[in-house]
Amino acid sequence: MDFDDDLGDGPDPPARLATISRQVDGLLAAQAWQLSDGELDGLIEGVCRLTGRVAAVRGALFVEAQDRGFAVRHGATDLAGWLRDRLRLTTRDARRQVTLARDSTTTATATGAALADGTITVEQAVVICDAMRTLPAGVTPEQRAAAEQALLRFADQFDPLHLVKIAARLRETLTTIDTSPGGDDPHVDNHTGEHPNPNPGTATGGTGTGGGGDAVGNGGREKPSPDPADIRRLTLTDTPTGTTLISGELDAEGAALLRTALDSLAAPQPASDGTPDRRSPARRRADALIDLVTRALGAATIPANGGVRPHLSVTIDGNTLLASGASPALTSWGLPLPHSTLARLSCDAEISRIILDPAGVPLDIGRSTRVVPPQMRRALVARDRGCTFPGCDRPPSWCEAHHVTHWTHGGVTALGNLALLCGHHHRQVHHDGWTIVFTDDGHPAYIPPWRIDPHQTPRRNPYTQHPPDLLASIC
Repeated sequence: MDFDDDLGDGPDPPARLATISRQVDGLLAAQAWQLSDGELDGLIEGVCRLTGRVAAVRGALFVEAQDRGFAVRHGATDLAGWLRDRLRLTTRDARRQVTLARDSTTTATATGAALADGTITVEQAVVICDAMRTLPAGVTPEQRAAAEQALLRFADQFDPLHLVKIAARLRETLTTIDTSPGGDDPHVDNHTGEHPNPNPGTATGGTGTGGGGDAVGNGGREKPSPDPADIRRLTLTDTPTGTTLISGELDAEGAALLRTALDSLAAPQPASDGTPDRRSPARRRADALIDLVTRALGAATIPANGGVRPHLSVTIDGNTLLASGASPALTSWGLPLPHSTLARLSCDAEISRIILDPAGVPLDIGRSTRVVPPQMRRALVARDRGCTFPGCDRPPSWCEAHHVTHWTHGGVTALGNLALLCGHHHRQVHHDGWTIVFTDDGHPAYIPPWRIDPHQTPRRNPYTQHPPDLLASIC
Protein backbone atom coordinates (compact mmCIF):
# COMPACT_ATOMS: atom_id res chain seq x y z
CA MET A 1 0.00 0.00 0.00
CA ASP A 2 1.29 3.44 -0.92
CA PHE A 3 0.20 5.62 1.98
CA ASP A 4 1.11 8.82 0.15
CA ASP A 5 -1.47 8.08 -2.56
CA ASP A 6 -4.23 7.64 0.03
CA LEU A 7 -3.30 10.39 2.44
CA GLY A 8 -2.86 13.31 0.05
CA ASP A 9 -2.21 16.43 2.11
CA GLY A 10 -3.47 14.87 5.34
CA PRO A 11 -1.43 13.79 8.37
CA ASP A 12 1.16 11.04 8.01
CA PRO A 13 0.33 7.44 9.04
CA PRO A 14 1.73 7.66 12.60
CA ALA A 15 -0.40 10.76 13.25
CA ARG A 16 -3.46 9.01 11.85
CA LEU A 17 -2.83 6.02 14.11
CA ALA A 18 -2.63 8.38 17.08
CA THR A 19 -5.96 9.94 16.03
CA ILE A 20 -7.56 6.49 15.81
CA SER A 21 -6.18 5.62 19.24
CA ARG A 22 -7.74 8.76 20.74
CA GLN A 23 -11.08 7.89 19.13
CA VAL A 24 -10.90 4.41 20.62
CA ASP A 25 -10.22 5.99 24.01
CA GLY A 26 -13.43 7.96 23.55
CA LEU A 27 -15.40 4.82 22.72
CA LEU A 28 -14.01 3.06 25.79
CA ALA A 29 -15.00 6.01 28.00
CA ALA A 30 -18.54 6.17 26.59
CA GLN A 31 -21.49 5.05 28.72
CA ALA A 32 -22.84 2.12 26.74
CA TRP A 33 -25.99 1.93 28.87
CA GLN A 34 -27.10 5.28 27.44
CA LEU A 35 -27.23 3.94 23.88
CA SER A 36 -30.51 3.11 22.18
CA ASP A 37 -30.93 -0.35 20.66
CA GLY A 38 -30.38 1.13 17.20
CA GLU A 39 -27.16 2.85 18.27
CA LEU A 40 -25.94 -0.30 20.01
CA ASP A 41 -26.69 -2.35 16.90
CA GLY A 42 -24.78 0.04 14.65
CA LEU A 43 -21.79 0.29 16.96
CA ILE A 44 -21.42 -3.46 17.42
CA GLU A 45 -21.53 -4.10 13.69
CA GLY A 46 -19.27 -1.13 12.93
CA VAL A 47 -16.60 -2.13 15.43
CA CYS A 48 -16.64 -5.73 14.23
CA ARG A 49 -16.25 -4.62 10.61
CA LEU A 50 -13.51 -2.20 11.64
CA THR A 51 -11.52 -5.19 12.89
CA GLY A 52 -11.27 -6.50 9.33
CA ARG A 53 -10.26 -3.11 7.97
CA VAL A 54 -7.53 -2.80 10.57
CA ALA A 55 -6.33 -6.27 9.58
CA ALA A 56 -6.07 -5.04 5.97
CA VAL A 57 -3.90 -2.12 7.08
CA ARG A 58 -1.81 -4.52 9.16
CA GLY A 59 -1.38 -6.73 6.09
CA ALA A 60 -0.16 -3.83 3.97
CA LEU A 61 2.43 -2.99 6.62
CA PHE A 62 3.52 -6.65 6.86
CA VAL A 63 4.04 -6.88 3.11
CA GLU A 64 6.12 -3.71 3.12
CA ALA A 65 8.17 -5.02 6.06
CA GLN A 66 8.83 -8.30 4.23
CA ASP A 67 9.76 -6.60 0.99
CA ARG A 68 12.38 -4.42 2.64
CA GLY A 69 13.79 -7.16 4.90
CA PHE A 70 12.76 -5.28 8.02
CA ALA A 71 12.73 -8.26 10.41
CA VAL A 72 16.17 -9.56 9.39
CA ARG A 73 17.73 -6.13 9.85
CA HIS A 74 16.32 -6.11 13.37
CA GLY A 75 17.84 -9.45 14.31
CA ALA A 76 14.90 -11.80 13.70
CA THR A 77 14.90 -14.80 11.39
CA ASP A 78 11.72 -13.62 9.67
CA LEU A 79 8.74 -11.33 10.18
CA ALA A 80 6.74 -13.97 12.04
CA GLY A 81 9.62 -14.39 14.47
CA TRP A 82 9.83 -10.64 14.99
CA LEU A 83 6.08 -10.43 15.67
CA ARG A 84 6.29 -13.33 18.11
CA ASP A 85 9.05 -11.68 20.11
CA ARG A 86 7.71 -8.13 19.91
CA LEU A 87 4.00 -8.77 20.50
CA ARG A 88 4.21 -12.06 22.44
CA LEU A 89 2.19 -13.89 19.78
CA THR A 90 2.24 -17.63 19.35
CA THR A 91 4.25 -18.85 16.40
CA ARG A 92 1.06 -20.16 14.79
CA ASP A 93 -0.79 -16.85 15.10
CA ALA A 94 2.18 -14.83 13.87
CA ARG A 95 2.59 -17.01 10.78
CA ARG A 96 -1.16 -16.95 10.16
CA GLN A 97 -1.17 -13.14 10.11
CA VAL A 98 1.84 -12.95 7.81
CA THR A 99 0.41 -15.56 5.43
CA LEU A 100 -2.91 -13.72 5.27
CA ALA A 101 -1.09 -10.47 4.49
CA ARG A 102 0.84 -12.03 1.61
CA ASP A 103 -2.09 -14.02 0.19
CA SER A 104 -4.52 -11.10 0.27
CA THR A 105 -2.10 -8.99 -1.79
CA THR A 106 -0.98 -11.67 -4.27
CA THR A 107 -3.15 -14.76 -4.87
CA ALA A 108 -6.42 -13.34 -3.49
CA THR A 109 -6.47 -9.60 -4.11
CA ALA A 110 -10.27 -9.43 -4.27
CA THR A 111 -10.37 -10.94 -0.79
CA GLY A 112 -7.91 -8.31 0.39
CA ALA A 113 -10.16 -5.59 -1.02
CA ALA A 114 -13.22 -7.08 0.71
CA LEU A 115 -11.32 -7.22 3.99
CA ALA A 116 -10.31 -3.57 3.57
CA ASP A 117 -13.96 -2.65 2.92
CA GLY A 118 -15.05 -4.47 6.07
CA THR A 119 -17.46 -6.74 4.17
CA ILE A 120 -15.81 -9.98 5.36
CA THR A 121 -14.19 -11.00 8.62
CA VAL A 122 -10.56 -11.92 9.15
CA GLU A 123 -11.54 -15.56 9.70
CA GLN A 124 -13.46 -15.65 6.41
CA ALA A 125 -10.51 -14.05 4.62
CA VAL A 126 -8.20 -16.77 5.97
CA VAL A 127 -10.52 -19.49 4.65
CA ILE A 128 -10.78 -17.91 1.19
CA CYS A 129 -7.02 -17.30 0.94
CA ASP A 130 -6.30 -20.89 1.98
CA ALA A 131 -8.78 -22.10 -0.63
CA MET A 132 -7.27 -20.02 -3.41
CA ARG A 133 -3.79 -21.25 -2.55
CA THR A 134 -4.86 -24.89 -2.81
CA LEU A 135 -6.91 -24.82 -6.01
CA PRO A 136 -5.92 -27.50 -8.56
CA ALA A 137 -2.92 -26.62 -10.70
CA GLY A 138 -4.89 -26.79 -13.95
CA VAL A 139 -7.35 -24.04 -13.04
CA THR A 140 -7.27 -21.13 -15.47
CA PRO A 141 -6.83 -17.51 -14.31
CA GLU A 142 -10.44 -16.84 -15.26
CA GLN A 143 -11.64 -19.77 -13.14
CA ARG A 144 -9.48 -18.63 -10.22
CA ALA A 145 -10.99 -15.17 -10.35
CA ALA A 146 -14.52 -16.56 -10.62
CA ALA A 147 -13.89 -19.01 -7.78
CA GLU A 148 -12.70 -16.21 -5.50
CA GLN A 149 -15.75 -14.10 -6.34
CA ALA A 150 -18.02 -17.08 -5.65
CA LEU A 151 -16.46 -17.63 -2.22
CA LEU A 152 -16.81 -13.93 -1.43
CA ARG A 153 -20.53 -14.16 -2.25
CA PHE A 154 -20.90 -17.20 -0.01
CA ALA A 155 -19.10 -15.32 2.78
CA ASP A 156 -22.09 -13.01 2.91
CA GLN A 157 -24.23 -15.97 4.05
CA PHE A 158 -21.97 -18.43 5.83
CA ASP A 159 -19.63 -18.40 8.81
CA PRO A 160 -15.99 -19.55 8.42
CA LEU A 161 -16.71 -23.18 9.41
CA HIS A 162 -19.32 -23.62 6.69
CA LEU A 163 -17.26 -21.57 4.25
CA VAL A 164 -14.50 -24.18 4.66
CA LYS A 165 -16.90 -26.90 3.47
CA ILE A 166 -18.03 -24.83 0.50
CA ALA A 167 -14.40 -24.17 -0.42
CA ALA A 168 -13.70 -27.90 -0.27
CA ARG A 169 -16.67 -28.60 -2.55
CA LEU A 170 -15.50 -25.91 -4.95
CA ARG A 171 -12.03 -27.43 -5.11
CA GLU A 172 -13.47 -30.88 -5.75
CA THR A 173 -15.70 -29.45 -8.48
CA LEU A 174 -12.69 -27.86 -10.19
CA THR A 175 -10.72 -31.10 -9.95
CA THR A 176 -11.85 -32.30 -13.36
CA ILE A 177 -11.51 -35.73 -14.87
CA ASP A 178 -10.87 -36.40 -18.54
CA THR A 179 -13.09 -39.41 -19.37
CA SER A 180 -12.32 -39.38 -23.09
CA PRO A 181 -10.42 -42.31 -24.66
CA GLY A 182 -6.86 -42.09 -23.43
CA GLY A 183 -7.85 -39.65 -20.71
CA ASP A 184 -7.62 -40.05 -16.97
CA ASP A 185 -9.19 -43.12 -15.42
CA PRO A 186 -12.38 -41.85 -13.74
CA HIS A 187 -11.81 -44.33 -10.93
CA VAL A 188 -8.34 -42.97 -10.17
CA ASP A 189 -8.13 -40.20 -7.65
CA ASN A 190 -7.59 -36.75 -9.08
CA HIS A 191 -5.70 -34.83 -6.44
CA THR A 192 -8.68 -34.61 -4.10
CA GLY A 193 -7.61 -34.62 -0.47
CA GLU A 194 -4.00 -33.78 -1.21
CA HIS A 195 -2.27 -30.99 0.61
CA PRO A 196 -0.66 -28.46 -1.68
CA ASN A 197 3.03 -29.01 -2.35
CA PRO A 198 4.80 -26.64 0.07
CA ASN A 199 7.47 -26.08 -2.58
CA PRO A 200 5.62 -25.64 -5.87
CA GLY A 201 8.85 -25.33 -7.77
CA THR A 202 9.81 -28.89 -6.82
CA ALA A 203 6.60 -30.65 -7.80
CA THR A 204 7.19 -34.22 -8.89
CA GLY A 205 4.43 -34.25 -11.50
CA GLY A 206 5.84 -33.84 -15.01
CA THR A 207 4.45 -32.77 -18.33
CA GLY A 208 5.62 -35.81 -20.22
CA THR A 209 8.24 -33.89 -22.15
CA GLY A 210 11.35 -35.54 -20.85
CA GLY A 211 13.49 -35.95 -17.81
CA GLY A 212 10.70 -37.22 -15.60
CA GLY A 213 10.79 -40.98 -15.91
CA ASP A 214 9.52 -41.40 -12.36
CA ALA A 215 6.94 -38.67 -12.67
CA VAL A 216 5.26 -39.77 -15.86
CA GLY A 217 3.75 -43.11 -16.76
CA ASN A 218 0.72 -44.79 -18.28
CA GLY A 219 1.54 -43.86 -21.85
CA GLY A 220 2.77 -40.34 -21.15
CA ARG A 221 0.13 -39.33 -18.64
CA GLU A 222 0.95 -38.38 -15.07
CA LYS A 223 0.86 -41.21 -12.57
CA PRO A 224 -2.21 -41.35 -10.33
CA SER A 225 -1.98 -38.97 -7.43
CA PRO A 226 -1.58 -40.32 -3.88
CA ASP A 227 -4.40 -41.99 -2.01
CA PRO A 228 -6.46 -39.34 -0.14
CA ALA A 229 -6.10 -41.53 2.95
CA ASP A 230 -2.35 -40.84 2.93
CA ILE A 231 -3.15 -37.59 4.70
CA ARG A 232 -4.37 -39.45 7.79
CA ARG A 233 -2.26 -39.15 10.91
CA LEU A 234 -2.79 -39.75 14.61
CA THR A 235 -0.33 -38.84 17.33
CA LEU A 236 -0.49 -39.92 20.97
CA THR A 237 1.85 -37.90 23.18
CA ASP A 238 2.31 -38.75 26.83
CA THR A 239 2.67 -35.80 29.20
CA PRO A 240 4.50 -35.52 32.54
CA THR A 241 1.14 -35.26 34.34
CA GLY A 242 0.13 -38.76 33.27
CA THR A 243 -2.28 -37.78 30.51
CA THR A 244 -2.01 -38.29 26.78
CA LEU A 245 -2.52 -35.64 24.13
CA ILE A 246 -4.25 -36.75 20.92
CA SER A 247 -3.72 -34.85 17.70
CA GLY A 248 -4.13 -35.75 14.08
CA GLU A 249 -5.77 -35.16 10.74
CA LEU A 250 -8.32 -37.14 8.70
CA ASP A 251 -9.60 -37.02 5.16
CA ALA A 252 -13.32 -36.51 4.52
CA GLU A 253 -14.14 -40.22 4.55
CA GLY A 254 -12.23 -40.93 7.75
CA ALA A 255 -13.72 -37.93 9.53
CA ALA A 256 -17.25 -38.93 8.52
CA LEU A 257 -16.71 -42.49 9.76
CA LEU A 258 -15.40 -41.28 13.11
CA ARG A 259 -18.20 -38.77 13.57
CA THR A 260 -20.82 -41.36 12.61
CA ALA A 261 -19.43 -43.82 15.16
CA LEU A 262 -19.25 -41.23 17.96
CA ASP A 263 -22.45 -39.34 17.23
CA SER A 264 -25.03 -41.36 19.18
CA LEU A 265 -22.57 -42.13 21.98
CA ALA A 266 -21.80 -38.43 22.41
CA ALA A 267 -25.42 -37.33 22.84
CA PRO A 268 -26.30 -35.67 26.17
CA GLN A 269 -27.38 -38.20 28.80
CA PRO A 270 -29.65 -36.72 31.48
CA ALA A 271 -29.57 -38.37 34.89
CA SER A 272 -32.37 -40.70 35.99
CA ASP A 273 -33.95 -37.84 37.93
CA GLY A 274 -33.99 -35.64 34.84
CA THR A 275 -30.94 -33.53 35.75
CA PRO A 276 -29.39 -32.24 32.49
CA ASP A 277 -26.06 -33.62 31.35
CA ARG A 278 -23.49 -31.05 32.49
CA ARG A 279 -20.64 -32.34 30.34
CA SER A 280 -19.30 -30.06 27.62
CA PRO A 281 -19.55 -31.25 23.99
CA ALA A 282 -15.79 -31.81 23.95
CA ARG A 283 -16.01 -33.97 27.08
CA ARG A 284 -18.93 -35.96 25.64
CA ARG A 285 -16.98 -36.67 22.45
CA ALA A 286 -13.97 -37.83 24.44
CA ASP A 287 -16.18 -40.07 26.58
CA ALA A 288 -17.82 -41.42 23.43
CA LEU A 289 -14.44 -42.37 21.98
CA ILE A 290 -13.55 -44.31 25.11
CA ASP A 291 -17.01 -45.91 25.11
CA LEU A 292 -16.59 -46.95 21.49
CA VAL A 293 -13.19 -48.53 22.13
CA THR A 294 -14.46 -50.27 25.26
CA ARG A 295 -17.42 -51.78 23.38
CA ALA A 296 -15.22 -52.95 20.54
CA LEU A 297 -12.76 -54.61 22.88
CA GLY A 298 -15.48 -56.11 25.08
CA ALA A 299 -17.31 -57.60 22.10
CA ALA A 300 -14.11 -58.97 20.55
CA THR A 301 -15.05 -57.30 17.26
CA ILE A 302 -11.59 -56.00 16.41
CA PRO A 303 -10.26 -58.39 13.76
CA ALA A 304 -6.73 -59.63 13.61
CA ASN A 305 -6.75 -59.08 9.87
CA GLY A 306 -9.31 -57.09 7.90
CA GLY A 307 -12.53 -55.64 9.25
CA VAL A 308 -16.21 -54.97 8.76
CA ARG A 309 -17.20 -52.66 5.94
CA PRO A 310 -18.15 -49.30 7.49
CA HIS A 311 -21.68 -47.93 7.35
CA LEU A 312 -21.43 -44.46 5.88
CA SER A 313 -24.10 -42.20 4.41
CA VAL A 314 -23.13 -40.34 1.25
CA THR A 315 -25.29 -37.94 -0.76
CA ILE A 316 -24.48 -38.14 -4.45
CA ASP A 317 -25.77 -36.90 -7.76
CA GLY A 318 -26.72 -39.76 -10.07
CA ASN A 319 -24.39 -38.55 -12.82
CA THR A 320 -21.50 -38.40 -10.38
CA LEU A 321 -22.17 -41.99 -9.37
CA LEU A 322 -21.87 -42.91 -13.05
CA ALA A 323 -18.56 -40.98 -13.29
CA SER A 324 -20.05 -38.40 -15.66
CA GLY A 325 -21.09 -35.63 -13.30
CA ALA A 326 -19.23 -32.65 -11.88
CA SER A 327 -21.05 -32.32 -8.55
CA PRO A 328 -19.00 -33.98 -5.79
CA ALA A 329 -20.39 -36.65 -3.50
CA LEU A 330 -20.86 -35.33 0.04
CA THR A 331 -20.63 -37.03 3.41
CA SER A 332 -23.38 -36.31 5.91
CA TRP A 333 -20.99 -33.79 7.47
CA GLY A 334 -20.81 -31.73 4.30
CA LEU A 335 -17.32 -32.57 3.03
CA PRO A 336 -16.71 -33.83 -0.51
CA LEU A 337 -15.48 -37.37 -1.12
CA PRO A 338 -12.74 -38.01 -3.70
CA HIS A 339 -13.80 -39.80 -6.88
CA SER A 340 -11.54 -42.75 -6.09
CA THR A 341 -13.06 -43.17 -2.62
CA LEU A 342 -16.57 -42.97 -4.07
CA ALA A 343 -15.76 -45.63 -6.66
CA ARG A 344 -14.37 -47.94 -3.97
CA LEU A 345 -17.33 -47.47 -1.60
CA SER A 346 -19.93 -47.94 -4.34
CA CYS A 347 -18.42 -51.34 -5.23
CA ASP A 348 -19.78 -52.79 -1.97
CA ALA A 349 -22.59 -50.57 -0.73
CA GLU A 350 -26.34 -50.44 -0.37
CA ILE A 351 -27.63 -47.63 -2.58
CA SER A 352 -30.96 -45.99 -1.73
CA ARG A 353 -32.43 -43.86 -4.49
CA ILE A 354 -34.26 -40.65 -3.57
CA ILE A 355 -35.41 -38.63 -6.56
CA LEU A 356 -35.10 -34.86 -6.04
CA ASP A 357 -36.73 -32.07 -7.98
CA PRO A 358 -34.61 -29.11 -9.22
CA ALA A 359 -35.07 -27.36 -5.84
CA GLY A 360 -33.69 -30.37 -3.96
CA VAL A 361 -37.07 -31.51 -2.60
CA PRO A 362 -37.60 -35.31 -2.56
CA LEU A 363 -40.75 -36.89 -3.88
CA ASP A 364 -43.33 -37.74 -1.21
CA ILE A 365 -42.77 -41.36 -0.17
CA GLY A 366 -44.16 -43.64 2.51
CA ARG A 367 -47.62 -43.68 4.01
CA SER A 368 -49.34 -41.25 6.35
CA THR A 369 -48.64 -42.36 9.91
CA ARG A 370 -47.95 -40.43 13.05
CA VAL A 371 -44.47 -41.92 13.39
CA VAL A 372 -42.20 -40.93 10.51
CA PRO A 373 -41.12 -44.18 8.80
CA PRO A 374 -37.44 -44.73 7.98
CA GLN A 375 -37.83 -44.24 4.23
CA MET A 376 -39.60 -40.92 4.74
CA ARG A 377 -36.98 -39.76 7.23
CA ARG A 378 -34.29 -40.50 4.65
CA ALA A 379 -36.15 -38.31 2.18
CA LEU A 380 -36.57 -35.61 4.85
CA VAL A 381 -32.82 -35.68 5.56
CA ALA A 382 -32.10 -35.41 1.84
CA ARG A 383 -34.23 -32.25 1.66
CA ASP A 384 -33.46 -30.52 4.97
CA ARG A 385 -29.80 -31.59 5.52
CA GLY A 386 -30.01 -30.75 9.24
CA CYS A 387 -31.92 -28.54 11.65
CA THR A 388 -33.88 -26.10 9.51
CA PHE A 389 -34.18 -23.37 12.16
CA PRO A 390 -32.45 -20.18 10.94
CA GLY A 391 -28.78 -20.14 11.92
CA CYS A 392 -28.60 -23.69 13.35
CA ASP A 393 -25.90 -26.05 12.11
CA ARG A 394 -26.91 -29.28 13.89
CA PRO A 395 -26.60 -32.34 11.61
CA PRO A 396 -29.57 -34.56 10.71
CA SER A 397 -28.65 -37.23 13.26
CA TRP A 398 -29.24 -34.69 16.05
CA CYS A 399 -32.68 -33.73 14.76
CA GLU A 400 -36.30 -34.79 15.22
CA ALA A 401 -39.04 -34.80 12.60
CA HIS A 402 -41.49 -32.04 13.51
CA HIS A 403 -45.11 -31.99 12.27
CA VAL A 404 -45.76 -28.40 11.18
CA THR A 405 -49.51 -28.99 11.55
CA HIS A 406 -49.79 -31.27 14.55
CA TRP A 407 -51.12 -34.79 14.07
CA THR A 408 -53.96 -34.13 16.51
CA HIS A 409 -55.00 -31.11 14.41
CA GLY A 410 -55.28 -33.08 11.20
CA GLY A 411 -51.66 -32.85 10.14
CA VAL A 412 -50.40 -35.64 7.91
CA THR A 413 -47.07 -37.44 7.96
CA ALA A 414 -45.86 -36.20 4.58
CA LEU A 415 -42.85 -34.18 3.47
CA GLY A 416 -45.00 -31.11 2.96
CA ASN A 417 -45.85 -31.15 6.67
CA LEU A 418 -42.49 -32.17 8.16
CA ALA A 419 -39.31 -30.32 9.06
CA LEU A 420 -36.13 -31.41 10.81
CA LEU A 421 -35.44 -29.60 14.09
CA CYS A 422 -32.82 -30.17 16.77
CA GLY A 423 -34.12 -30.66 20.32
CA HIS A 424 -33.46 -27.06 21.38
CA HIS A 425 -35.18 -25.46 18.41
CA HIS A 426 -37.99 -28.03 18.47
CA ARG A 427 -38.85 -26.78 21.95
CA GLN A 428 -38.41 -23.16 20.86
CA VAL A 429 -40.82 -23.55 17.93
CA HIS A 430 -43.44 -25.14 20.18
CA HIS A 431 -43.19 -22.59 22.98
CA ASP A 432 -42.00 -19.25 21.53
CA GLY A 433 -44.50 -18.60 18.80
CA TRP A 434 -42.47 -19.26 15.63
CA THR A 435 -44.56 -20.15 12.57
CA ILE A 436 -43.33 -22.57 9.91
CA VAL A 437 -44.37 -22.10 6.29
CA PHE A 438 -43.19 -23.80 3.11
CA THR A 439 -41.71 -21.70 0.32
CA ASP A 440 -42.55 -22.11 -3.35
CA ASP A 441 -39.61 -24.51 -3.77
CA GLY A 442 -40.93 -26.81 -1.02
CA HIS A 443 -38.47 -25.93 1.77
CA PRO A 444 -39.44 -24.81 5.29
CA ALA A 445 -39.10 -21.16 6.32
CA TYR A 446 -39.68 -19.60 9.74
CA ILE A 447 -41.70 -16.52 10.61
CA PRO A 448 -40.49 -15.01 13.91
CA PRO A 449 -42.88 -13.84 16.62
CA TRP A 450 -43.86 -10.18 16.40
CA ARG A 451 -41.60 -9.15 19.29
CA ILE A 452 -38.56 -10.32 17.30
CA ASP A 453 -39.63 -9.08 13.86
CA PRO A 454 -42.67 -6.81 13.56
CA HIS A 455 -42.50 -7.24 9.77
CA GLN A 456 -42.94 -11.03 10.11
CA THR A 457 -40.42 -11.75 7.34
CA PRO A 458 -39.92 -15.48 6.66
CA ARG A 459 -36.38 -16.72 7.30
CA ARG A 460 -34.55 -19.68 5.74
CA ASN A 461 -31.55 -21.44 7.25
CA PRO A 462 -28.68 -20.95 4.76
CA TYR A 463 -26.73 -23.83 6.28
CA THR A 464 -29.32 -26.42 5.24
CA GLN A 465 -29.91 -25.19 1.70
CA HIS A 466 -28.59 -27.43 -1.04
CA PRO A 467 -25.20 -26.31 -2.37
CA PRO A 468 -25.53 -24.26 -5.53
CA ASP A 469 -24.12 -25.36 -8.83
CA LEU A 470 -20.56 -24.34 -8.02
CA LEU A 471 -19.31 -25.24 -11.47
CA ALA A 472 -21.89 -22.98 -13.11
CA SER A 473 -20.97 -20.13 -10.76
CA ILE A 474 -17.36 -20.06 -11.93
CA CYS A 475 -17.70 -20.91 -15.62
